[in-house]
Amino acid sequence: MGQLFQLGQNMQTVPIHQAKDRFSALLQAVEEGEEVVITRHGKKIARIVRETDAAPSEAERARLRRDALERLDAFHARMTPDAEYKPGDWKQYRDEGRK
Repeated sequence: MGQLFQLGQNMQTVPIHQAKDRFSALLQAVEEGEEVVITRHGKKIARIVRETDAAPSEAERARLRRDALERLDAFHARMTPDAEYKPGDWKQYRDEGRK
């Protein structure tokens, strides 16, 4: 088995074949604060990091909510209604593939 390559003091990169063989040891390293990057043919494909128990604060949740609504409003503003659409057309579209 090859050596694990150190990318920093708290990160290591591991080829996928080694990761499969040493998964428990890698999870132990993650629990101890290391970050593990999995590679395939030298290309990074996944990162394993320690899960945090901290839930977002109320202010952070409010910010995320505002951001989501702003993105939704921006999406809605880009949409233009079809000039030829008439109420009830949705039934025709729904039934088209059912015949």
